[in-house]
Amino acid sequence: MPADRKATIRELKLLLQGADELAGEGLTAVLQRVADGAATLLRAHGASVMLADEDEVLRCAAASGSPGRRLGTAQERLGAGPAHDSFAQDAPVACRDVTTDKRWPDLRHLIDPAAVRAVLSAPLTLPHGGPIGVLDVFASRARDWDMAEIADTMVYAGVAASLIALALEARLRGVLLDRLLEALRAATDRPGPEDG
Repeated sequence: MPADRKATIRELKLLLQGADELAGEGLTAVLQRVADGAATLLRAHGASVMLADEDEVLRCAAASGSPGRRLGTAQERLGAGPAHDSFAQDAPVACRDVTTDKRWPDLRHLIDPAAVRAVLSAPLTLPHGGPIGVLDVFASRARDWDMAEIADTMVYAGVAASLIALALEARLRGVLLDRLLEALRAATDRPGPEDG
């Protein structure tokens, strides 16, 4: 992983731990709203957001409900699934029926097959950077995803990635402002030549 992407992921980790607030709420709450909004706007049964850690392991950061959380944590546990393929390829990955898909045969044992069947994963890619995570949307029945749904999901994932980028930028600016204020305080607390 490039050093700048590793630093970005480290900053994301701090944001997720609540080190900073976004308009009164932490990044975790914002990602929860991203997952909830994806399910509603994309007319899916549910959604989850997975973010990469410093070792590029995808971790479930938010989900619109327990089936989405199970899908995210199952992929996290297996290190395989549509989210992992989407992240690795930096491209959308569609699955008609995750319970019969031969690409991830063990995934079906860890999800709720009555709630999760068709899955569409789209990478969360920062502007001028690589993917930092994945947005999963799913349906409770086997189905194909049409090109419009794939395009809509990619657009939504792009908006979510931009929101994350803004949070990272705000954190960086806050850190720089804190450092400048510390330097200013240190400079003003020092006795000057006129103080003797």
